[in-house]
Amino acid sequence: MAAARKPESVGTILQRLLKSLELDRKIDENRALALWPEAVGPALAAKTRAVSVLRGRLTVEARGPVWANECRMMSPQIREKLNKKLGADAIKSISFRVGEWK
Repeated sequence: MAAARKPESVGTILQRLLKSLELDRKIDENRALALWPEAVGPALAAKTRAVSVLRGRLTVEARGPVWANECRMMSPQIREKLNKKLGADAIKSISFRVGEWK
């Protein structure tokens, strides 16, 4: 007769399922979009917006080339701050492009 398994909590089972489907990574990536303004602060958030994340690469639009260049120089610090807020190393790199929005 096989030994009885210890019951697992629903939370534990869901975490294992999310991890196996890589949904936990996708959730963290989407949270990064929402956390962008908090991670960069109000001044930079007014001139930029996070638009997408694909396989750990965050794409950010800046209101002009000067802002995009400024962000590129600060990219390692921004990435570190964002990952700290996420509590995971979800963002591997950040690319900046010039974009316009209202």
